[in-house]
Amino acid sequence: MLIPTRTAQPHALSAGLIASLATATWLDTDPTGATLCCLLLVPQPPRSPYETPVIVEQRMRAVATSLGLGPATAPPPDIGPRLRPLSPTDVALRFDGTTYRKRIPAGRPWTLLLRQRTPAALVLGLDALSRAAAPAEIDAYLDRATLQQRLLFGHIRTE
Repeated sequence: MLIPTRTAQPHALSAGLIASLATATWLDTDPTGATLCCLLLVPQPPRSPYETPVIVEQRMRAVATSLGLGPATAPPPDIGPRLRPLSPTDVALRFDGTTYRKRIPAGRPWTLLLRQRTPAALVLGLDALSRAAAPAEIDAYLDRATLQQRLLFGHIRTE
């Protein structure tokens, strides 16, 4: 009989969980009018009957904890240098507690501004959104999640 030497964490950041996250990037402006690189990180719709909305939310809260994100009801925390440019169109996002990183296709303008130390915001949604969502669907998701307080935030920068 085999017995694990330590208790497995039910929502540990596995390679599969990190790879399953959907992302979207866009450029926006902050309240002062300065350019802001924005990154949205969301779960995809459940793939099995065992992935209930409660389980999906628990996983996303574990992701948020590993990133140090905060609620919309408080000023966004500075979560430090977590983005590493990989190419002119891709960056990698670093999580605490794991060696895995999330590769994020971001486009040339976004990565160029990020390389120039433009401020960036990480937005994490607790509810599922398809990886193939159109910009209008992403806007509707953000509006709905903002009203329902289902978003977590942080200021982020390059490593």
